[in-house]
Amino acid sequence: MILFPAIDLKDGKCVRLIQGDFTQSTTYNESPLEQAKIFEDSGVEYLHCVDLDGALKGNFENIKSIEQIKKNTNLKIQFGGGVRNIERVERLINIGVNNVIIGTSAFENKTFFEKSVCNYPNRISIALDIKQNQIATKGWKEVKDLQISDFLKRIEDLNINSIIITDVMRDGMKQGINFEMLENIMVQTKIDCVASGGVSNISDLINIKKKNYSQIKGVIVGKAIYENKIPMAVTSNFNLNNFSSSKLLEKPFKRTISRLFELTSKNY
Repeated sequence: MILFPAIDLKDGKCVRLIQGDFTQSTTYNESPLEQAKIFEDSGVEYLHCVDLDGALKGNFENIKSIEQIKKNTNLKIQFGGGVRNIERVERLINIGVNNVIIGTSAFENKTFFEKSVCNYPNRISIALDIKQNQIATKGWKEVKDLQISDFLKRIEDLNINSIIITDVMRDGMKQGINFEMLENIMVQTKIDCVASGGVSNISDLINIKKKNYSQIKGVIVGKAIYENKIPMAVTSNFNLNNFSSSKLLEKPFKRTISRLFELTSKNY
């Protein structure tokens, strides 16, 4: 299971929002590249990046930050936000992005989405952002008149890398992972999933690992890392069967947080 620290880009800075509210934005680093290097120096191998400006406006304002991160680190990146035509997908692939995330256009432009998946099999993911049981798009500002179950049936046979499932109402709130929502989606699809939204501490990571979901390939963590609710290092020789979260927290932190999980990615 992969742990993805998140870098959300707004006005060229590394920020976090609360429940997708652009008026509640906290800047954690003026330089996304510097933040990426901090993660890499701590042993992180994977990165989840979102262009918030792109998601909201449909533009591609922060692509230069991604180019800088790829040129100056060895991080494996999944990137989304404003990916709404095949030219943008191609550009991201060409600069070395490992996995391209498509959100709004997956629901509004079937032709483009399916062409992207066809051209780049197993390198396209879907951002399934759920707000009060509805699919949220365009920077979470709109909801679609589309049943989640119907959409999952439509994409089931496509060669998609993963479905990134975000509980919008828990994003940035550190209220814990919405396991009920994850399970409701996983029973409707065989596609691998990534959990996002609500991770608050190491206990949340232990809990999702303990559940041993075969479809969950990773977890995205944002504010909890930036605010040190999850330290950047964890114990060596970590074993979920032998340690509770309380025992884990009693031990000195020796390894990077990415070592909390046994990495089992495919095509990463």
